[in-house]
Amino acid sequence: LDLGRQRRLHTEAQRLALTTRYDQCAADGCDRPFAWCEIHHLDPWAQGGSTDLDDAAPLCGRHHRMLHGPDWQHTTTRHQDRSVTIRFHRRT
Repeated sequence: LDLGRQRRLHTEAQRLALTTRYDQCAADGCDRPFAWCEIHHLDPWAQGGSTDLDDAAPLCGRHHRMLHGPDWQHTTTRHQDRSVTIRFHRRT
């Protein structure tokens, strides 16, 4: 299921595998269901990130836009089950 740099976008098989780690958006406090989420590269693809399960997290459209937007910064916490929680903070 780990594709490295072979593909940019995550596959349906990877989405299915990620449902064992996530029920909803990885943003702290968000209750949007996994089915509504986009799969985000934790290490950006354009900067050498891989299309691997440990480099993937589901984010709803709102949080995905916030993550890439100029007004927000974020911290990512990795858990023992290999999932992550992403917390957003407004830039000052």
